[in-house]
Amino acid sequence: MKKLILVLLIATGLQAYAGGYRVALQGARLLGMGHAGTGLFSNAETLFFNPSGIAYLQGKYQFSAGLNFVLSNVRYQNAQTYATAETHNPVGTPFYLYATMKATDNLYFGLGIYTPFGSTIKWDKDWAGSHLVNTISLTAIYTQLSMTYRFNPYFSVSASFISATGSIDLDKNINRFQTDENGNRTGIELQAKGITGSGYVLSASIRPSDKFSLGLTYRSKIIFRARYGEAVFRDQPAYFPDRDAFTAELPMPAEFDLGMAWKPLDKLTLAADMNYTYWSVYKKLDIKFNRLGETVLPKHWQNTYTWRFGAEYALSDALQIRAGYYTDQSPIPATYFSPETPSLDTRNFTFGFSYTLHKITLDAAFLYVNGKERTDSYDYYKEGLSTPRFSGTYVENAFVPSFGISYKL
Repeated sequence: MKKLILVLLIATGLQAYAGGYRVALQGARLLGMGHAGTGLFSNAETLFFNPSGIAYLQGKYQFSAGLNFVLSNVRYQNAQTYATAETHNPVGTPFYLYATMKATDNLYFGLGIYTPFGSTIKWDKDWAGSHLVNTISLTAIYTQLSMTYRFNPYFSVSASFISATGSIDLDKNINRFQTDENGNRTGIELQAKGITGSGYVLSASIRPSDKFSLGLTYRSKIIFRARYGEAVFRDQPAYFPDRDAFTAELPMPAEFDLGMAWKPLDKLTLAADMNYTYWSVYKKLDIKFNRLGETVLPKHWQNTYTWRFGAEYALSDALQIRAGYYTDQSPIPATYFSPETPSLDTRNFTFGFSYTLHKITLDAAFLYVNGKERTDSYDYYKEGLSTPRFSGTYVENAFVPSFGISYKL
């Protein structure tokens, strides 16, 4: 029984974090338009949003690269216990690199490297929720290879292969009360490096004229397989092990995007996207420890919609300005809300601009994320024979400057 309880205590820290943290920062130019790019084919960023759209890019070669600076903050408060806490997250830096090539009038290729998951949440050590998490970090890098075929000037399709790699690092206290002989809180750090997975992307575009286009994209789920995870204890009593190894599978959800772009005026472009994310893939999470056994953790996340809207206005041939807005739903149902991934319903405001000098374009965008206050609980933490609830009110805000550069030949 002691061994089973220990396994549950360790694995709880992974439960709410298994889905990772989805980072919608795959292009500075399109971020300025609310990240609405499934039906808009403007530069090499199209390779992520809708690979079939690269058939409508100008020139034989296009390149885009960019870096984002994520400044986020989450605050927690419990009205009954008066406990408060605030994250002290380091600045996250998701990046992207894209290259597209026109091989023939009908055949196109693309290579993309980007980070759709990658963030860090750092709470105060030994805070009220330290039995769930102190700090947690996820790094994920996707490499995408795409082939696009254009049947005629109005219709194109694409197929892409994705190879993904990453790492996870979680630090937490073992439970609410456990200490060593000197009264220090017992903790554990779970590390998994070299996580791998693979998936695919299918997309299609219809462009009946220069003023209107439609696009759809399906991204498959990717199963991250942590095969060589290591669990290291600190300040543990004598009957605890020093370390153990574990394996786990961490599913990343499939997504479906439908988008359109319209030019009602020569200088004005409007775009709208609908994103549907299949978060219900998180039904359970299996954790297998070499010495401590196996546990199956239930998850019941829900599928979500995201609606994105954007506009671009050309002040001149060289300078364009943009603005956008999108809403993002939390996939976490009631009583499953945990500080590992305090995902809130958010309202997101963006603006940006581009300046072109010869064949080089400089892009900048700014995103403000406003999380809707949520009072909820996590009811599935196991401690002996009891399941104490961890509840409170969460507020989240984030500010993201994004910078990119594009080049075409």
